[in-house]
Amino acid sequence: MLSRFSDFIDSLAPSTTLRRETPLHRVTLALVGFCFVVGATLCVAFDAVFPTGQALSSLGLGSVVEEDVRAPFSIEYVSEVLTEQRRSAAANAVAPIYDPPDPTIARQQATLLQQILDFIDNIRRDPYGGAEQKQSDLLAITALRLDPVVVTDILLLDDETWRATGSEAISVLERVMREPIRELDLATVLEQLPSQVALRFDQRTASVVVALVKDVLRPNRFVNLQETETARQAAVDSVQPETRSFERGQVVVRAGTRLDAVDDEALQRLGLFDSEDRRAQLVLRAFIGSLLAMVLIGLYLARFPDGAYLRARFVALLCFVFLVGLFSARLFSGVQPPYYIYPAAGLALLLVVISKPEIAMIATVAQGILIGLMAENSLEIATLVISGGMVGSLILRRTERLNSYFVISIFIAVTNVVVVTLFNLELLNSSAAPTLGLKLLYALVNGVLSAMVALVGMYVLTSVLNLPTSLKLVELSQPNHPLLQRVLREAPGTYQHSLQVANLCEQAANAIGASADLTRVAALYHDIGKMLNPAFFVENQVDNLNPHDALNDPYRSASIIISHVVEGEKLARQYRLPVRIRDFILEHHGTTKVGYFYNRAVEQAGDTEAVDVDQFTYPGPKPQSRETAIMMLADNCESTVRARKPTNKQEIAEIVSAIFDQRLREGQLDEANLTLRDLDTARTIFVEMLQAVFHPRINYPIPAAAKRASLERAPVGDAQLETAPRPRSAPISRAAEPDAPEAAAVEPASPPLKRTAEVKALTIPDDDEDAPLQVVPPLRRTQKVNVVDVGAGDATGGDSADIHKGDKP
Repeated sequence: MLSRFSDFIDSLAPSTTLRRETPLHRVTLALVGFCFVVGATLCVAFDAVFPTGQALSSLGLGSVVEEDVRAPFSIEYVSEVLTEQRRSAAANAVAPIYDPPDPTIARQQATLLQQILDFIDNIRRDPYGGAEQKQSDLLAITALRLDPVVVTDILLLDDETWRATGSEAISVLERVMREPIRELDLATVLEQLPSQVALRFDQRTASVVVALVKDVLRPNRFVNLQETETARQAAVDSVQPETRSFERGQVVVRAGTRLDAVDDEALQRLGLFDSEDRRAQLVLRAFIGSLLAMVLIGLYLARFPDGAYLRARFVALLCFVFLVGLFSARLFSGVQPPYYIYPAAGLALLLVVISKPEIAMIATVAQGILIGLMAENSLEIATLVISGGMVGSLILRRTERLNSYFVISIFIAVTNVVVVTLFNLELLNSSAAPTLGLKLLYALVNGVLSAMVALVGMYVLTSVLNLPTSLKLVELSQPNHPLLQRVLREAPGTYQHSLQVANLCEQAANAIGASADLTRVAALYHDIGKMLNPAFFVENQVDNLNPHDALNDPYRSASIIISHVVEGEKLARQYRLPVRIRDFILEHHGTTKVGYFYNRAVEQAGDTEAVDVDQFTYPGPKPQSRETAIMMLADNCESTVRARKPTNKQEIAEIVSAIFDQRLREGQLDEANLTLRDLDTARTIFVEMLQAVFHPRINYPIPAAAKRASLERAPVGDAQLETAPRPRSAPISRAAEPDAPEAAAVEPASPPLKRTAEVKALTIPDDDEDAPLQVVPPLRRTQKVNVVDVGAGDATGGDSADIHKGDKP
C-alpha cells in the first residue's frame, strides 16, 4: 500500500519521460481543464451557488438578518428614508414659540376665586345649615376639588382667620399669575405653591390656602401655532438630501440586525431582493472569468511547449495548487477591507519554485482576474494581485537561498503600497484617511506573508510530493548523500566523471536560461546504474583489465552497458529521487546504439540482417527537455575528450563539434526544444571548459638508453600497434569516436586484435608542474561484480560517451 501511494505521489511530479501525444493524453488534459473551470467557477461564485441562511427576497420590515449582507457593487444614492428622518428631527428640534403672558386670564381667575370665597363665606354664616349640610355644599363647588379634611378645616376656622385666609389666597394667586405660566410649567408652579404662602400661617391654614388657589391657577402663556409652524417649515427646508454610499464588499446589513426602513431601502437600491436573477448572473460571470483564465494558461503552454510541464498529472497538480490559492482568497473576503492582506503573490513564488517564472506570471494574471471578480469587479484588487505576483516572479532567481525570499518580500510590499496609494489618493484629505492607513498596513503585511507562504508551500510540496524544489536539490547535492557515497565507494571513476559532467551542465544551463541547479544535481546521479557492474565501464577499470575481453559476447556486453540506464532508474526509485531526476537517467543516452558491440555482432554474424539492432539500442526516450539534452551532450563530450586525450585545443573543439553534429543528425535533439543559438552557446562553453581541464602536456625529452630500456620492459602488442599513430595516447577503441557506428560499418573486415601485453605509462619528471596526475587505485570493493543480463526488449538506446566505456580497447 505504501509503495503504491509513493508511486502515485511520484506520478504527480513533472516528468518528460512518459509524455505521449496520444488521444488519451489530450482527453486527460481536457478533463483537467474542465475540472479547473468548474472549481474556479464554484470558488468565484460560491455565495451564489451555495447560498446560506434565508433568501433576501423573503426578508421584510422587522425580519432578522441571519448573515452579513454585502454590497455587490459600489453605489451612491439619495436615501429618502434618511432624508425624511433628518427633516423630522429638524422640525422637532424647533422649540414652540409662545405669546406674551395674558393678564386677562389672571384677572378672570382672581375674580373666580373671589366669587368662590364669597360663596364659602355665605355657607359658613348660614345659621340654619348643619355641619353635614355645610360640608356637602362646600364639596359641591365645581371649580374646586376640595378634600373632606380641607372642608372640615375651612368650617372650623374662626372668622378672623378665615378672612385672613381668603385674602392670602387672592394675594398668592395674583402674585403667581403675574409670572409667565406655560402649560409645561404648570406642574412645577403647583409644586412650588406652598412656598408662596406667608409664613405666619400654620400648616393647616396654609393647606387651605393652597387648596383654594391650585384649582383656579391657569397657564397665562400659550403657543403661537402659526409662528411655530413657520419656523419648523424653515428648519425642514434647510435640510439637504441625505446620501448613502457603499463600496464593493462592504457590509450593508450586519447579521442579527432587525431589518428597518433604511436597510430595506438599501437592499432595494442594490437589487438584492431580486436574488434569483442575480444568482444566475453571478454564476455566468464566474464561469466566463474561469474560462478566460484557463484559455490564457492553455494558450501559453501551447505557444511555448515544454515536455516537463505538459504531462497531464502535473498539469492537474498545477491546477490544484491554483485552486487552493483561489479558495484561500475566498477565506479573506471577510477581512475589512477585503483581500488587501491576502498573500496572492505567494502562489506566484511557489509556481516559480516548482515550474518556471513564465508559468508563474501567466498564472498570476489568471489569478488576478478571478480574485478581481470575487472582489465584485474590483480593478484595484486585480491590479494588486497581478502587480505583486509579477514582481515576485521576475525578481526571484535563487530559490534555494532564504535571503532571496526576504528581499522579494520587500519588493512585493513596496509594489503593494504603490498600487494601494495609486487607487486611494482621494482618501488622503478626507475623513476616510484611517481606512487608507489600514490598507497600507495590510499591503506591507501582504509582502511578508507572501514570502512565508512560498516557503511553507515549498516545504510541503517537497516533503509530500517529492518535487525537485530548491530545498530538495540542495539536499541531493550534498556529498554525504547515501547514494553519492555509495557511488564514490563502488565506482570512483564514475563519480569523478559525474562531477565533471555536472560542472559542464551547470555552466551551459545557466548560459541558455535553463534550470542550472536541476541539471547539475541530475548529472551527479545520471550514471548511478554503473554501480552494479562498475568494472565493465572504462573509467572504473584498473590496469587496462577489460572484463568484456573475457566475456567475448557482444550481445551480453551490450546488455550490460545498456542496463546501467534501466538499473539506474530502479536505484533512483529505491532512494526516492524525484521523477525529474529519473528523467535524466532515462534520457541521457536517448535512443542511440552501442556501436562497437553492434559492429562486433555484425562481424560475427557476417550479415547485418542477422543482428537485431534493438538489442544494441538504449531504451530512451530521446531528451524531452533542454536540461536533459544539455546533459546528454555534456556526458558525450566529457567522456569522449577524456578517452581521446587530444594534444591541442583545436582537437577538443573538433571533437565537441562532431558530437553536436552527430546528435543533430541522429535526431536525438528533435524533442528537446533547443534552439541553434542554445546549441552554439553550449558548444562554446563545453570547448572552453574542456580545454581548461584536458589541456595538452609538455613532452619532455627522454634519453635514448632509458627509452630503449622502457620499451624492452613493455612489449608492444597488437592493440598498441593499432593506436601507434597517436603519440602519448592511451589505446582507445573505435567506439570512442563520435561517429563510431558509421566507422565500424565501413571497416567490418578489421576486427579488433586481442591485447597481448600491457603498455606502461612513461615516467614524467617530478619537477614538471603540468605533469598529469598518477592514476589513483580504486577503493577496495565490498561486493562482487555481477554481470547483469538485460534482454533484447530492455536494451534499446546508446551514446558515444558510454560506447567507449564498454568497448574493448
